[in-house]
Amino acid sequence: MSEADPVERALLEAARLEPENDVLVLGGGALVFGAHERVGAGWVYVVRSHVDELEELLGEAQAAGATGVAYLVGESPVLPLPDAAVAAALGRVAMEEGSLGAAAAELARVVSAGGRVALAEPDAAAAGAAAEALRAAGFDAVELTEAGDEVVVSGQRR
Repeated sequence: MSEADPVERALLEAARLEPENDVLVLGGGALVFGAHERVGAGWVYVVRSHVDELEELLGEAQAAGATGVAYLVGESPVLPLPDAAVAAALGRVAMEEGSLGAAAAELARVVSAGGRVALAEPDAAAAGAAAEALRAAGFDAVELTEAGDEVVVSGQRR
C-alpha cells in the first residue's frame, strides 16, 4: 500500500483489523495488501463486480505471494458471503442513493456482531446519507472522518 494514500490508511485504521480476522474488501488494489498485512492468517475476501477486474487482482496477489486472499464476483447490495462471515468490511464504494439501504443491510448481514465497517465516499453529502443508512442497518458509533479528498464512514455492528 502506498503510504501516500491517506484514504486507504484511514480505511484500515477505522476497520481496526486484528491478526486472524477475516475481512471483506470492496474494491481492491493496494487496500487488499494492506488488509492482508494486518490480518496475517485471516482471510481477505475481495468483491468486485467484473470477472476481468478479479483476474487482474489475482495476478497481483500471486506476484506478491499473498495467500489467504479470495476473489468473489458481486456488488455491495448482494454480497457472496454467508451471514456473519467477516469481522470487518472496508473499501471504496459508490453507493447510489437507491441502493444505499440495501447495501448497508447487506454489510450488516455479513459483518459479525461487534465487527466494523469502513467505507470511503468522495462526496460529503453522500457520506452523510451512508452514515444514516449504516445506523438504520444496525451499526453504532458511526463516525465520519475526512481523509484526503474523501470522507471515511465507519461504524460498529450491534
